[in-house]
Amino acid sequence: MAESAKTGKVSVFTKIGKFFKDFISEFKKLVWPTKEQLMKNTAVVMVSIVVIGLVLAGIDFGLSKGFGALKELVKFVWPYN
Repeated sequence: MAESAKTGKVSVFTKIGKFFKDFISEFKKLVWPTKEQLMKNTAVVMVSIVVIGLVLAGIDFGLSKGFGALKELVKFVWPYN
């Protein structure tokens, strides 16, 4: 025991105890949102998901039609494929 204090090594159990002590002290500092804040934040997330989904669907549709038109153009210009 005296040797570990001299070398500066800390036991595993001391580290685990310190971890849980720090965890509890940080957990007590948490501030939970009110119901109104939670509802507003949820609405923002849901609207964002829908908007991003629509943008990605539009990009997908546009690229699909664009590559389809390019394929038809290549067939028209080079019919030997």
